[in-house]
Amino acid sequence: MAAGLAAALFAGRFSLPPMIAGWLLWTALEYLMHRFAFHGFAPHWEHHAEPGDPQFIVAPLLLSLPMAAAIWLLCWLAMGSPIEAGLAVAGVIAGYLAYELVHLRIHSRAAGGPLLRALRRYHYYHHFADDRVCYGVTTPVWDAVFASLPKRKAAAGKIA
Repeated sequence: MAAGLAAALFAGRFSLPPMIAGWLLWTALEYLMHRFAFHGFAPHWEHHAEPGDPQFIVAPLLLSLPMAAAIWLLCWLAMGSPIEAGLAVAGVIAGYLAYELVHLRIHSRAAGGPLLRALRRYHYYHHFADDRVCYGVTTPVWDAVFASLPKRKAAAGKIA
């Protein structure tokens, strides 16, 4: 993240829109990885079996670094600029770091404010009620887009 920002500042080409695009890209990557990779073939069951164990919450660096490099290359190809790609990856990494912090906090015993409590309820529904829904940890937006929100009982108005 620092390298992308430093390169942009050095070249006099710092721009916020690629970073915002990167952050938005992260929200989609979070959803897609959780739904299709973690629940498809990765050993994610350990996190569901031991949801409070930090070693199963935070992604290993050996997985994160190659992913960041691949995302940078794809952004470079899509944007046509290594500088803008670096800024976009800075946004992805900022989103990823926020996700890791929020995910750790969700699984902690800390009470938190209303937003954390809402995210915890949503994520715990995924863990303890139905692991086929609620894949978004930091936002339910992509669950809504891809119809993986929990079903609601019409009469009671509660998550079923």
